[in-house]
Amino acid sequence: MIRIARPGFALLAAGLLLAAAATVALAAGQTFLDGKLRVGDSVRVPGSETVDGDLYVFAGTITIDGSVNGDLVAFGGQVEITGTVTGDVLGSAGTISIYGPVGGDVRTAGGRLLIAGPVAEDVLAGGGQVELSSGGSIGGDLMAAGGQLTVAGSVTGSVEGRAGTYDRSGSVGGSEHVVIGSNDSAVREVFAGNAVLDAVRQLVALVLFGALAIWLVPRLLRSAEGTVRRRPAAALGGGLLAMAGYIGFLITAILLMVLLAIVLGLLRLGSLLGIELIGTLLAIGVVSFGFFLAVAFVGDVVVALALGRLLASDPLRSRWQELGLLIAGAVVVVIATSLPYVGGLLKLGVVVLGLGALAVVAWDAWRGRRMAGGGEATPTGPISQPG
Repeated sequence: MIRIARPGFALLAAGLLLAAAATVALAAGQTFLDGKLRVGDSVRVPGSETVDGDLYVFAGTITIDGSVNGDLVAFGGQVEITGTVTGDVLGSAGTISIYGPVGGDVRTAGGRLLIAGPVAEDVLAGGGQVELSSGGSIGGDLMAAGGQLTVAGSVTGSVEGRAGTYDRSGSVGGSEHVVIGSNDSAVREVFAGNAVLDAVRQLVALVLFGALAIWLVPRLLRSAEGTVRRRPAAALGGGLLAMAGYIGFLITAILLMVLLAIVLGLLRLGSLLGIELIGTLLAIGVVSFGFFLAVAFVGDVVVALALGRLLASDPLRSRWQELGLLIAGAVVVVIATSLPYVGGLLKLGVVVLGLGALAVVAWDAWRGRRMAGGGEATPTGPISQPG
């Protein structure tokens, strides 16, 4: 598994938490893509509703009382499924409870998973507690890792896993191999090596950062994503030049700092030497922080919105629609960049495209101002004005 390093993420924690609170409060009950994508503080599919096709839900509390004729992707604090899901269930939450029938596989990661209904195929679970109650059943295999594993229902296939404690009072039709280890070590192993959790963290960060960009710099973001869709070759070239320019800036700044320090030292200008060193280091720090933001988040957000816009045939009508398209594109970006073996290369491509799109927009704006003799130029790309 290839991991995406995110050094310096803590520097954005406070801002992202504030953005999360505002975004969730404003986005409560919002639906996008004809109900296929739903976000909010609390999202519920009532028992009278049938969702034809896959359903993607991101919320603090998720309740599925109705029917989903497709796959269910649910990320939140608490997920409860009492209705029917004909396809697979992919979820990550503090608590996931499945009481209704699932026609496909179940793949989850979180604090606790409870299966109290019939699952037709395999179950892959990681978390602090994984429980198959006496009223639950698994038609395929059970693969689990966590602090506590309980099998009180029936498993048609085999049981494979690792847990701090293992309690089986139900039936297992196939083989049974559960490694018993310490509770803490089992949980650490699950969370350290679980690709689903890594993907969830990246998705949350991209959505929050993208929401900030939509509200604070909408024109720049739309111009950049338009460049990705309409001028991908220019975006790739601009990204490579931007990376080379950043490296060149670092080398030049360090060389100038050393040379000026030598000159000022020979001239015995100690006060100016201190100012020069602090100023140069500050400039390097500011530029590096901006470059880190572009590499870690901005590039992914730009490409995610560009992918989401491919799903929309009509012009944008609101910023909420734009946020929904961003989330849909972010899901694609996160899944693609989390794939084994090729995820790292895809991540590099996403970064180069997004960073290059910003560089092209900046270059076009500068060139436009220069040609206009100092007048303001219109950034490249589609700029709609949603309400």
